Amino acid sequence: MEISILTRDDLLKQLRPLLELKDEVIALKEDVGKRTSPQYLTISQVCERLHISRSTVNRMMRNGDLKAMKAYRRVLFLESDINKLLIRKQY
Repeated sequence: MEISILTRDDLLKQLRPLLELKDEVIALKEDVGKRTSPQYLTISQVCERLHISRSTVNRMMRNGDLKAMKAYRRVLFLESDINKLLIRKQY
């Protein structure tokens, strides 16, 4: 077994790829932290936001004005879809 002593410069040269990788990981963490996940609204929240009744929400779903998705037993709407509807229809 041979033991060699590294100089500071040799050690930094060996560690440079790891330090670059560390910087990339930090940048990715910051980027992921900036992204937001989509927000979902329930039927009740949509009714409050649009000032309409549940039956109107159901009619809008049937007509295709509102796109809903089911999560277990809940009916959910993307908040961005509701905001677009507000802009488009001016409720």
